[in-house]
Amino acid sequence: MNRERYIELNSTGQDLTPEEWDQGWHWCVEWDGLLVGPNSEEALVCSCNHPVIEAWKVSPEGQEMMRQLEIRSEKMDEEMLKKDPLEFFKDLGNAEHG
Repeated sequence: MNRERYIELNSTGQDLTPEEWDQGWHWCVEWDGLLVGPNSEEALVCSCNHPVIEAWKVSPEGQEMMRQLEIRSEKMDEEMLKKDPLEFFKDLGNAEHG
């Protein structure tokens, strides 16, 4: 699927072609109707049980993408733990009154 087709589908909500479905593209219930396909982070946590996506998740490509996603998530968690828990609210107050 190319960028133009992805945009067209997202803006019109029209049906996928059988070929697009066979490639793994689908309107994902897990992601509130987001158009999800192979090689996307959203597909890694999709629970729609699309056969192509399920096969991709256990492929070397899917496993590597999951590993990279977990690394990024751990780094974000580490950064969050370094922050003052009230910092978020302080920043909100500054934005509202600044």
